[in-house]
Amino acid sequence: MANCIKCDGEIINYGFNGINFEVCKKCGLVIISKDNFEKLVKKVDVGCKIVDLFELPPIVVKNEVRKCHHCNDDMEQVYCEGVLIDRCKKCNLLMFDNGEFSKYFSIFSSKNMEIMNNIAFLKKYCNEVSIAREVKTEMKIQSKESEKIVPHTSGWAMVFIELCLVLLIFTCFILNYILPGLIVFSVLIGILAVFLLSGFRILKPQEALIYTMFGNYYGTLRTAGFHWVNPLAASGFGSISLKARTLDNDKQKINDVLGNPIEVGIMVTWEVKDTAKAIFNVNDFQTFLSAQCDSALRNIVRLYPYDAPEDSNKQTLKDDSVEISEKLKQKIQESVSAAGINIIDARITHLAYSSEIAMAMLQRQQANAVIDAKKAIVEGAVGMVEMAIEKLSQNENIVLDDKTKASMVNNLLVILCGNKESQPVIRNDNLG
Repeated sequence: MANCIKCDGEIINYGFNGINFEVCKKCGLVIISKDNFEKLVKKVDVGCKIVDLFELPPIVVKNEVRKCHHCNDDMEQVYCEGVLIDRCKKCNLLMFDNGEFSKYFSIFSSKNMEIMNNIAFLKKYCNEVSIAREVKTEMKIQSKESEKIVPHTSGWAMVFIELCLVLLIFTCFILNYILPGLIVFSVLIGILAVFLLSGFRILKPQEALIYTMFGNYYGTLRTAGFHWVNPLAASGFGSISLKARTLDNDKQKINDVLGNPIEVGIMVTWEVKDTAKAIFNVNDFQTFLSAQCDSALRNIVRLYPYDAPEDSNKQTLKDDSVEISEKLKQKIQESVSAAGINIIDARITHLAYSSEIAMAMLQRQQANAVIDAKKAIVEGAVGMVEMAIEKLSQNENIVLDDKTKASMVNNLLVILCGNKESQPVIRNDNLG
């Protein structure tokens, strides 16, 4: 058997209750015949409403055409609810890349199936299979710091201690005339009082301070108010805002699933959840967030078409912005969790065809609008003609033969469907 056409890995065969699969051990690609796919649908969920993937029309995408590893013919690609699937009609085969197989079932299944990738799905519903390497999407960060509260005390309590130390210093100066050795003791107390003064901190609401001690993470101060922290702990990172903030990146030009270039802009509302991760896991968490938002937007938009016919029941960027924005939020959250950032909301704020095809798409929309308008006019005109003939036929004094009816139908349709109103023509038989 030929190796995987995607990664050249080894393809293995195995069965489960009469259902046969072909799976690549290296990348998790799944190949299944039409008969076995229909059997699997019934096995997984009797109420599963699966679209017939062999009846969907193929789409043209700007990807390299794959060859069927059975017949070596070019495979077609079909699009269904954000999933691109390769299909060989000659061999009646479907090919799912890693993640597409489970995503397809999770969209259409009437029950909640907790499957995140092909391998987990196969292990759950089929015999155990040895997989050489699973594709990991988790971002690996060297630093493993997590936020903890820095040891601190009330600043007002330390003010009282400072006043006591100052009073003790004055007392030592006064008693120095009786006991000359107290001057050294008062100097030491003064140094201690000055040292303790550097530990006072005033923190505003929704702000945080990161402290390190001797190069190690010491803790985070989050509580607003007047505090005292060990002066040996340094807070050299400045205050970190814990308020909800918005990120409005520049508009991106992205190709949708059909290859049409579109301009997309998003607005992301976010907040810092873990200050230690935000400071120590990434160099600049705001720049990191901006880059991950652009990447997530590109990955989500390219899975959907900008627009689709109303009767196609497909998710589109234009009509299903709420659902797509929710998926976009989840995608961004997965990418920025390592930086201690919580995504509150993510919404598409700008969506339009790119300038190079905007005019052509506008003409197509105008043509569709004209067609819909003409269709409504024709349907209304036919109904009015039928009603007119029916009313005239009910009148016993009027007899309409087939030729008269045909002439009447022709004249009425011309009048009702014409773009211009009819103009009366005055005929004078005495002329000429």
